[in-house]
Amino acid sequence: MRKLSGYGPSLIVLATAMLVLFLGPSAVRQLTFKQTEARIIQAQHRLDGENILAQLNAAYRDIAMLVEPSVVHISAQQDAWNRRASVSSGSGWIYDDDGHVVTNHHVVRDAERIDVQLASGENRPATIVGFDRSTDIAVLRIEPGHLHPAVRSQTDRGVHQGDLVFAFGSPFDFRFSMSSGVISGMGRSVDVLGPTGYENFIQVDAAINPGNSGGPLTDYRGRVIGMNTAIATGGRQSSLEEGQFAGVGLAIPMGMIEPVVEQIINNGGVVEKGLLGVSPTRLVINDARRLGFTGTGVRITDVQPGLPADRAGVRVNDIVTAVNGLAVESPDQLRSIVSSMLPGEIAMLSIWRPNPDRRGGETMEVRVQLVRLDPLLHNGMLPEDQPRDRIPELGIARMADSTPDRAGELGIEHLPGVLIEGLVPGSPLADLVAPGTIIVNVMGHSVRDVDDFLTILRENNLRRGVRVGVILPDGSVRSVVLAVGP
Repeated sequence: MRKLSGYGPSLIVLATAMLVLFLGPSAVRQLTFKQTEARIIQAQHRLDGENILAQLNAAYRDIAMLVEPSVVHISAQQDAWNRRASVSSGSGWIYDDDGHVVTNHHVVRDAERIDVQLASGENRPATIVGFDRSTDIAVLRIEPGHLHPAVRSQTDRGVHQGDLVFAFGSPFDFRFSMSSGVISGMGRSVDVLGPTGYENFIQVDAAINPGNSGGPLTDYRGRVIGMNTAIATGGRQSSLEEGQFAGVGLAIPMGMIEPVVEQIINNGGVVEKGLLGVSPTRLVINDARRLGFTGTGVRITDVQPGLPADRAGVRVNDIVTAVNGLAVESPDQLRSIVSSMLPGEIAMLSIWRPNPDRRGGETMEVRVQLVRLDPLLHNGMLPEDQPRDRIPELGIARMADSTPDRAGELGIEHLPGVLIEGLVPGSPLADLVAPGTIIVNVMGHSVRDVDDFLTILRENNLRRGVRVGVILPDGSVRSVVLAVGP
């Protein structure tokens, strides 16, 4: 049989030649046609019956019917610095029956008017309840009633690479669109939110384009597992608003969304984050092998004295492999997981600790009670609830809009800007300027009042410092740097 099998193709060719010889080319063509026709009929019969593709098609339709009523289209009218209004658009999803809508902060940033279109076609005006720039999450509110809130996944633990996902939104203003794909990666960080941002993205190959931002990403049961946010456009470049789909889309996981949204709704828009008090770095595989460690994690290079990790016994060179059971593979992922927790919560760290005397180490669980992260001191980011009358971390004890009346009281020339009325004793700024100094520009941008001043500061990392132009009480001009930290 083994010898005969080698002659199989030759025998088929010989048989075909014999058919052509005895029956003629016309008869062979007729025979071939009938065979093909029979295969078509059989395939059609199988496809017309119940099969896995029919079930899959029906499931896709069910997901669309379940999710689409919770998706919204967002139009935001913005007033730019040059006072020329522009309109941007994006997506969002209904969070609850009270009319709360979740979207990306960059979709509604600086918006003066926001309109939300429901899947039914109805339009409702929206107001901003609050937002968190560091995670690019915003919460809007529309008039409640006749709303269909999205079904949310209760955990990130069931989300894995290879899972089937669906992205909803308004790509290129094609409203209430749906695309499908799989999760192609987890725990991605691409620095699209800047040095003060928290990134722990889900990577998907479902088509995500401009206009999808803020829309829900769901699993195969139609439960929201994330929010479409950014696009990787090639050349390791990523964008929140520009570019077109190139096979890699990024979404914020539900584990980061819910803590922020709940705080915005329940705390008057104020978002607090947990602080661990460590400096993590990416694990170098060769270094890990020399220590005897195999696996994934991040290495701790610094433990800040007096902060939670230090008090709990975390040490330099410890390797953190998980937090509360969630695997950690990068420093950004560790920061994002911890920042999603509230002050006072317990972070259970899974740690591998090297033995300094010999190759190898031991695994352990370290219980850490988090404290509140001060965004200005630790990240150089001005908080959203920053008081309008002071920024002591920058050396400004009291400040106000510069007005003719106040300038007259101080006996100085009036100029639009921010009037420094008091300074923090011993601060670097107190050595450079005096009360009565007026801040007139920041990083080359003119400021008319405190609101302008705070807006520009929020766009900059204050640990790196910002250069400001000031007019001293004697009328002289000076440039100084405002910064926090050492």
